[in-house]
Order: sequence, then structure tokens, then C-alpha cells
Amino acid sequence: MWRLLTRPALSLLIIGVLYAVGLQPALADPRDFTLNNSTGEVIANVYVGPSVSSEWGDDVLGRDILNPGQTMDVTFSNFVSGDCQYDIKVVTQSGREGYLYKIDLCSTSTVTFN
Repeated sequence: MWRLLTRPALSLLIIGVLYAVGLQPALADPRDFTLNNSTGEVIANVYVGPSVSSEWGDDVLGRDILNPGQTMDVTFSNFVSGDCQYDIKVVTQSGREGYLYKIDLCSTSTVTFN
């Protein structure tokens, strides 16, 4: 009797795990991207905002910094279909600013600042 109950339970567990693992990529926001720091300087601030807005929003680095040669993952939530064009601003510790405008984050997975 124990063997008869164990097989279905184990099968259901395996199916559940495979379903959950297969669902992970589907849950990622298409605007998520990796930011590469190739500036040769420490990046102190990173701002990402919709291209249609004049507001930058909060610094996605928070209290962190991004050293030269390092990368960071920028993630989004609450995706709205068609909301793909974004501007990105970085500020180095020395105060230099860099901008990228109208980046289609739905089709771009890596953004590099030189």
C-alpha cells in the first residue's frame, strides 16, 4: 500500500517542481537588463526612467556603487505592454554624467556605459 501511495505523490512532486522551474523565465519582466560599467570610473548613481517622462525617479543603486568592470542587474515589476522605451542616466563619483536615450529595454538585455 505504501508503495502505491508513494509513486503518485512523488510523481506529483516532480511535476510541480518542473512546472515551477519552467515558469521562472516567464515571470521575468522583459525590461530587466544588466548594466555594465566600462567607464573606468566608479558609478555612484543610476537612474532609469520612461523616455516619455521628464522624471528620472529613484537611484536604482541606492547606497551601493558600481566599480569599473562590474555589472549589476536592473529589474522591473508591473510590466505594462508597450512600455519599453527608457532613458538611462549614470553619475560617477567624480560627478561626470552619462546618458542613453530611448533604449528599447524589451529587446535589449545588456546596457554598457563607456
